[in-house]
Amino acid sequence: MGKKILFSPVGNTDPIRYKRDGSMLHICRVYKPDVVYLYLSQEMAENQKKDGRYTIALRILGEKIGHKFCVKLWKDTQMTEAQNFDIFYQKFQSAIDSIEKDMEEGDQLLLNISSGTPGMKSALMVMSTLESYRFQPIQVNSPKKRSNLEYEDRDVYDIEEQWKNNEDNDESFDNRCREVQSPNLLRKLKIDVIKKHLLAYDYHAAYEVADGMEKDLSVEILRMLHVAKKRISMDWNSILPEENRELESFMPIKDGDRKKLFEYALVLKIKYQKGEYADFIRGITPLGIDLMKMASWKYCRVDIDSYCSEGKWSKEKLKGSEVLKILNEEYHGAFRYDVVYSSQIYKIIQRKCTDQSVKKLIRDFTEIERKVRNMAAHEIVSVTDEWIKQRVKKDAAGILKTIQKFCEAVDIVSDKNQWNSYDLMNQKIIESLK
Repeated sequence: MGKKILFSPVGNTDPIRYKRDGSMLHICRVYKPDVVYLYLSQEMAENQKKDGRYTIALRILGEKIGHKFCVKLWKDTQMTEAQNFDIFYQKFQSAIDSIEKDMEEGDQLLLNISSGTPGMKSALMVMSTLESYRFQPIQVNSPKKRSNLEYEDRDVYDIEEQWKNNEDNDESFDNRCREVQSPNLLRKLKIDVIKKHLLAYDYHAAYEVADGMEKDLSVEILRMLHVAKKRISMDWNSILPEENRELESFMPIKDGDRKKLFEYALVLKIKYQKGEYADFIRGITPLGIDLMKMASWKYCRVDIDSYCSEGKWSKEKLKGSEVLKILNEEYHGAFRYDVVYSSQIYKIIQRKCTDQSVKKLIRDFTEIERKVRNMAAHEIVSVTDEWIKQRVKKDAAGILKTIQKFCEAVDIVSDKNQWNSYDLMNQKIIESLK
């Protein structure tokens, strides 16, 4: 079993006042610490030098309860500004850091937050709420459960007489110690930061804050944050086996190809929501090609991939086909067997599709890609919502709506609420953080 260690400032009510233990002595009576660090300001150091009241009181108490206290005095004779919070915060931080370095596994550090000046008490209380120390703050109630306001001459102090009249020496003394369960404000602040990152769809930052909070966050929460980070990057292959279930629960589309396209479309939506318009625009083309292929099959019964090889048009596969005839006519005999572009598939759809609303939708999408995407991808420009609107007569919201309609037209999305997938994921994680 480890040692009990007490760090205690010393105040005017220590060691005994009004015939009762001061906070320092009372904690020692109740908890019987093995080591007692007494922090003495200039005034308290002078009291100790004059009559030894603090060490003598602990010696007498030790004799009564059959316990030996190892007392270490922390004399700060230069400390005359006993109300200065900032100074005490730094001093106590340094002192406790030093104590903790010498602590062994199983040791317990107790902190007296009832003795000393208001500045001392405040500094220790703030430390207990913000810092990641291994201590237990102890508060000691006044004997009358109110402030000690009576007058008592402290200049003429007879420790032997004070001890003899101390009512706490009675075996049935009232234990006035209370272990303060201080809210870890640093933890609360970090959780608030995590929530803000989630609401901003910044999952890498959210996970970065959570990393190292294993003691404060459940395995489930850490797993969800890790999965969210991997999801936004579409890095599903590195998902751990135990995380697969969590990932699947977040994704409304389970089918392989449809899932991939929908998750990509969701990433574009987030780019839009974050105001990352350049990335939003540049990301249209990869999605557009796949959407065009799906539209070509659904509305024209043309399987584009059957005419391709390794992402390029195949001369051999196109030979004698209706598709080649359309492409030659549309390009006036100048069609080249090269990389498959969405604009080429668009021409096939326009010739064969009979659904006028779909043709218009795809035409709108193609115009967006032609007028905006290519410029944003190949020129150094500042892409703003106004910049987009000037070129296609649609703002970023309108482009996103076109993309969503396209996804719905080729049956990737069956329920409009599925577009809220990331918000639902955020909600689940945030609720778990409460």
